[in-house]
Formats: sequence, structure tokens, C-alpha cells
Amino acid sequence: MKLFRRFCFVLIMLCLDLSSAWSEDLLVGKSCPISFQGQPLGILVFSKEWYHNGRERASYTPYDNATGVGIEIHFLSNQTGGLKQQNIARCDRYRLLQIRRSNLQLSDDEQEIQIDVPPQFEEPFYDHSPLEHGYGTHASPDDLNDKPWPTRPMRASTVAIYDTPYASDHYGKEGEPIKVMFETCVVCQRDQQYDSLLACGSWGYQRDYMGGYVGWSEPEFIGPQCLNQPSYHFKRTLDQQKMMDYRYWLDWR
Repeated sequence: MKLFRRFCFVLIMLCLDLSSAWSEDLLVGKSCPISFQGQPLGILVFSKEWYHNGRERASYTPYDNATGVGIEIHFLSNQTGGLKQQNIARCDRYRLLQIRRSNLQLSDDEQEIQIDVPPQFEEPFYDHSPLEHGYGTHASPDDLNDKPWPTRPMRASTVAIYDTPYASDHYGKEGEPIKVMFETCVVCQRDQQYDSLLACGSWGYQRDYMGGYVGWSEPEFIGPQCLNQPSYHFKRTLDQQKMMDYRYWLDWR
């Protein structure tokens, strides 16, 4: 455990050193270990959350009338998990794959639990345009309306995503809280072999039902929890989804 904490500190400080030269530092909320067959590959870092109103007025401080949250999620590989070092998992690249579970009023083509990408995607990964993401040393997304920083900071990680979900009152069910949960997992992608699902983190938010003219409260962030492996719901969602055929190349056995 001490070794893991020291490793987390070194990687996070590297990310901070590279980013602080330009703008806002990465504010770390949670770090989760990522391993393959008992060997550490790196860490999955969840930033401190922020709040916004329909992807406007972003702030690290919760406020009335906010409808959503924001978070940046970074995977930082170590030497063992690096693509050009030992690469014990023989990954050609690392990707981030995320599912969403909610109790919102959904359209006919949506499911209570589904892969968190647009339906026209050919692959299930979140790190894919037009969703906000980055690789290596990169500038954060150029849309600053739903980000809590005044200018684009630089970040340094193997792969990163920037997510700013929200739910307006229109999608809530009267008498029930609005609850949206996410599970974000690291995938070792291989060009000539099956891919491997690695460890994950779960996070989300809830808006309590207040009734009357108030509707629902501002979101309460549900902090990240580390998962040693994808949950049953994660695997089942990939297995049953009909959006794309990529599931046949995932190997979670």
C-alpha cells in the first residue's frame, strides 16, 4: 500500500508539473490502482468535481440552480504499463470505456443502463471525437463554458476524458430523486488479440426531489469508488448492447 501511494504521488506530481506551467493545476479527488495479472500498470485519477447549469456557469463550489456536475478522468501508465517500456499486458493503446445508469425519463432508443457514447459511434470508447478527451501532453477541451478554469490548462496523462453530465427538471420523474451513475473502466486495446477490461471507478450525482415549484435540488456529487474489475452491470451492458459489434472483441473472461 505504501508503494502504491508513493507511485500515485509521483505520477500525479508529474501531471501537476506539466500542467501548472500553463494554467490551473489538476485537483485530485481519487486515485485507483490499475493492474494486469497482479502487475501494476498505472493509476486511474478522478479530479475534484465541479458544478454547472446546463453546461454554463461552471464552478468548483456548489450553487443553487446547478443541474449537473463535471469531472476529468486520467489514466497514467507506469513503466510496466507503458506502451514503449516493458508493456507486460502487451497493449497497443489504452482506452476509457464508460457506462451510464439513470432513473431519468428516457426516449425510446435509450436504456436505463447503456454505454455512455452517442448511438452513431462505431466503437464504445469515450475517448473519441466529438466527446472531449486527450492523449499524452495535451490542452484541455476548448469549450470553457462548462469548465471551472478561465483558460485551457495543459494536462499530461496516457488517456483522459472530460465529462460534464447534467439532467434538467424536464427529465425527472415527479416524486423521485434524479440519480445518474457512471462506471469508467480502463481497456487494454490490442490490434492482433482480444482486448482486456481492466479496473474501474464508479461515480455520479443525485438531485433530490423538493416538490412544488422548486422541483429538484442542485446536484450532490457521489464521489468515485475504486473497482478492482468491471461490475456485473458493466459486463452485462456490453454483452447485451446492440449499438455496435465491438463487444465481440472484448475479452473479460
